[in-house]
Amino acid sequence: MKKMIVSVLFSTLCFAPWMAGAGDKPIDPAAGKNLYGTYCFMCHDRGLGHAPRPGEKGDWAKLLPLGEDTLFTSVIDGPSHMYSKGISPIWSEWELKSMISYLTSTVTDAETQQQIGAASAADKERHLRLVHGRKLYGQACFKCHDYGDLGAPKLGSPESWAGRKDKGIDALVKTVIDGKGHMYAHGGSNSLSEQEFKLMTEYMLSTLEKGWVAPQKDCK
Repeated sequence: MKKMIVSVLFSTLCFAPWMAGAGDKPIDPAAGKNLYGTYCFMCHDRGLGHAPRPGEKGDWAKLLPLGEDTLFTSVIDGPSHMYSKGISPIWSEWELKSMISYLTSTVTDAETQQQIGAASAADKERHLRLVHGRKLYGQACFKCHDYGDLGAPKLGSPESWAGRKDKGIDALVKTVIDGKGHMYAHGGSNSLSEQEFKLMTEYMLSTLEKGWVAPQKDCK
């Protein structure tokens, strides 16, 4: 588990230089609102790519319990279709956290206040693993698994995973590393580690869960 968490947080650590000293001033939702209006409104205002919209409680129902620190880490990594840091030129932890604080403030009231950060540590860690697994999947596996090409089990399709998912994640990862059918050994991606394949596989299995929504490809 420790190795998995380290892998998930690796991209955050890569930004250590710009994160240094970020705690020098308090997080400011008002400043975050101004930054949001410059960098993030194009997707989030309209909910493009399933981006959570300001003021829409339903969009934030599963995110608020994760807490702002977890959401910050996932923004650094790049959740769903979103690139790292929303592909913005923002280079400050304070700026990113101020924007997140602004966004959560738009759905915070007496009811939702109690939800913020209420998720268990295990659920927060799993969220970050899935975020990173989704990112890796988009780099290496989507070409076949998005469409079920050449017999590849299709993302989000329980039928195509029948007889596979019950084998367990370790057995599935071994299949990827060894190669099977039309899939090359290591999925044709020799630069990725076994741990990274495990994160991708965990993400793919999560798409079989009830309520999963396929991510949109672009924010346009």
